[in-house]
Amino acid sequence: MARLHDPGPAGQGTDPSALPDPPEPRTRSTALRLTDEEAHAVRIAIRKVAAVRGGYVALAVRLGIPKSTLYYAGRPVGRPSPGLAIRLAAIAGVPVEVLLGGKVVVAPAIIGRAA
Repeated sequence: MARLHDPGPAGQGTDPSALPDPPEPRTRSTALRLTDEEAHAVRIAIRKVAAVRGGYVALAVRLGIPKSTLYYAGRPVGRPSPGLAIRLAAIAGVPVEVLLGGKVVVAPAIIGRAA
């Protein structure tokens, strides 16, 4: 019965003031982000390429990413990544510099005989 009145050994780590501070949240370096103009150009290119290549789902399959990621990157508040821009440029068949510059012209695939 003496054990019920014994507070137990000290130092079990239950004191909240003894816990270490949580680490600072990590942020991505600004060198690894697209500028606002480049992000805007990639969002427009996503819409243009998706329209030509069969829609967002087909484009997401070709890019190898989930369709929700592509939808988010194409939204006005979305932030496309540089990796997505590189993959999109490869599928569109244009250099990355052209895609980031906002001068992407995607021609639809010609089916059948060309005149």
